[in-house]
Amino acid sequence: LRLTYYVLRITPYSLSFNPALGAFPEVFFIYVLRTERYFRMTKYIDPKLSQETLETYQGYSLQVFTSGRIKLSFHKSHKDRVEYYAVKPKRSREAYKRQYDRSALTKAEHYQLIEELLAEHPNSLIYRVHLKGDINATADNAHVLVLIDKGLLHLVLDTLTHQWQLPTQVINALLTASGLKKGRSAIFNAYMASYQHDWVDMSFTEQDYRDGYRADTVSRSVHHASHQEDDFTF
Repeated sequence: LRLTYYVLRITPYSLSFNPALGAFPEVFFIYVLRTERYFRMTKYIDPKLSQETLETYQGYSLQVFTSGRIKLSFHKSHKDRVEYYAVKPKRSREAYKRQYDRSALTKAEHYQLIEELLAEHPNSLIYRVHLKGDINATADNAHVLVLIDKGLLHLVLDTLTHQWQLPTQVINALLTASGLKKGRSAIFNAYMASYQHDWVDMSFTEQDYRDGYRADTVSRSVHHASHQEDDFTF
C-alpha cells in the first residue's frame, strides 16, 4: 500500500532596508514537499473471519470428513455462505511457522492464543484454513488445532476460540485421514446458530449436537455430478 502525504514548510527571507517602512521587511516563501511511504499489507489476513464480521453471520457449521479435511461454513443466510476448508499440511509445524513469521505482528492476539494452546498441548495437530475453491487463499487469522488425546478440536477465529468435543470415531478419522477426498459424506456435521454462542468463547460437548458420529457413506451429490462438493448441504 502506498501512502502519500505532504509537508508544508515556511521559510522567511530578509530583504534590504526599506525607508518607507523604516524596517527590514520579511518575505515568506511557502513550498510543499511530496513524500511517499510504502507499507506492506499481508494478503493472508481474511477480513471475513474478523470478530466484527463474524458477528454478522447467522451461525456456522463444522463438518469432518474421513479424508481428514474439516469444512467451515459461515451462514449469511440460509443459502448464502462463506465456506472454508481446514487441512493439515504434511509438514504442519513448518507451515505454521511460515504463517507465524509473516502474520504474528499483524495478528498478535490471535497468535498468542495459538502459542498458549500449543504450549499446553504440544502434540496438537495444526490445520491451516483456506477459502473453498482456492487452496492458496490461506487465512492466517484462523486455525484449527486437534487434541487427539483429549478428543477436542479448537477453532480459533481471529480472537475467538470455540472448543468442540468430538466423538472418538471422528477424532480417529482426523488422525488417520485415510478416506477419499471426493464423493463421501461428512461423518460429523453440526450447526451452531449465533444465539447459541453470541460469537464469544464457548465450549461445545456431544450433548449439544443433534447427531454425533455419522457413518461414512457415498455423498448424495455423487448421484448427480461427480465434480460436486463432497458434503451434504443444509
